[in-house]
Amino acid sequence: MMLSRHRHALLIDSLEQRAAPLATSAHFQLYALISTMPTDELIIVHDFDAAQIDNNLGYYVVTELLPLLAGQRQRIDSGYSEQDEFERSVGDIVRSMAGNERRAWRLFYANTLKATQASAGLTQSQGQPNEIANDFIGLFGAIYRYALNLIEALPAAALPPTVLDVATCFGFFPLLLARVSGSTGTLGDISGCDVNPALMGFADDYARHEGLAQVAFGVADLLAEDIERELAPLPARFDVVTALHLLEHLEVEQTEQAVAHLWQLTAQRLIIAVPLEATPDPRYGHRQVFDRDRLLALGQRLGGRCAYFEYHGGWLVIDRSDPKGRQAGSPLTA
Repeated sequence: MMLSRHRHALLIDSLEQRAAPLATSAHFQLYALISTMPTDELIIVHDFDAAQIDNNLGYYVVTELLPLLAGQRQRIDSGYSEQDEFERSVGDIVRSMAGNERRAWRLFYANTLKATQASAGLTQSQGQPNEIANDFIGLFGAIYRYALNLIEALPAAALPPTVLDVATCFGFFPLLLARVSGSTGTLGDISGCDVNPALMGFADDYARHEGLAQVAFGVADLLAEDIERELAPLPARFDVVTALHLLEHLEVEQTEQAVAHLWQLTAQRLIIAVPLEATPDPRYGHRQVFDRDRLLALGQRLGGRCAYFEYHGGWLVIDRSDPKGRQAGSPLTA
């Protein structure tokens, strides 16, 4: 059970009068549901206010809450993996902020996109990215900004490029692109897809609520046998396809098929980004690691022109030739 100190003050006062917390951190306190007998259920109290409900919750869950929960494992076995606990905890914090779940998730999206846009230097008052903070928004603001630069580096065309973000998770990158394109007109239709229908529902609800008609979301499994049918009603091909921190979540034996399907959907440029880790981080559901040679080997099997570089992780950019035999624009260097 997750309680917000800002919404559930009376309940929390009762908890504090009944017993001391089992464990505490800067933003969390753990209490036993029943203090007079052993129990496998916990009450988690957090002190985030409405302005702090954004994607940086993941940073605090990983650095504070998961260690607290790990310290209770001898007493309590939740049956969940670290990734399960991470995902459930972030969702529970968001939902604890409002009686209406849709309103709670809209708050999460609004705060995250505002902070990410500022961090990436994409606000009207700020032309350069902020220094990256030790958090999720700072890191992904830099990643999204660089991916946008790679999209905009394509040669000028009669029509702005269409973009698909695969395994988009919360859909932040497509929503950010729609915000930027809405003021600049530099992009065509923007889409995002993910295997999780709940996340696509949240992203689509926020897009409709904000009037971002340029962006659409769909449920699709990248590993499906017929990826184009799986993606419908979204288009079957896009000028640019992005896969930002996707491949590390797959099993090794799934990777080649996933990259082949990404390439199948790509008309001009495929952009892949992965973290560079010594070992997979189980807290985020990572199952494999990559380096320069492995990424390039994956790209070279596709027959396009490959470039590798490092910028807050490893990047692989693969270009097709256009119908006149010319290559797509050169990728940026980090």
